[in-house]
Amino acid sequence: MNKLKTNIIIDILMLAAMATVSGSGYLLDEVVRRGVKFLGMSRGVWRDIHLWSGIIIVVLLILHIVFHWSTINGFFKKHIPNAIARYAVYMLLLALVLIASIPWLFMKL
Repeated sequence: MNKLKTNIIIDILMLAAMATVSGSGYLLDEVVRRGVKFLGMSRGVWRDIHLWSGIIIVVLLILHIVFHWSTINGFFKKHIPNAIARYAVYMLLLALVLIASIPWLFMKL
């Protein structure tokens, strides 16, 4: 499969996963508030759908970044020509990703 088709598939899957996370988050709020089932599924099922959709987004986002790394790197090289400053930005972004990942380390699947 060529790179363009791969990117399109990843982007479509990521969009579907984001819509699922958004919809299941809303449904979780409604199901929790009312204490009823929706489409025959309880809060626990919607929680699992929400969780796994979020995990899929993270995996697809990592693939998206890997496949677009040359474009991302080119952007930063153009706008931050100083290599030290550019690597500082990369380290800041990496630190933010790690901070955002901390809750995942303590999650029970």
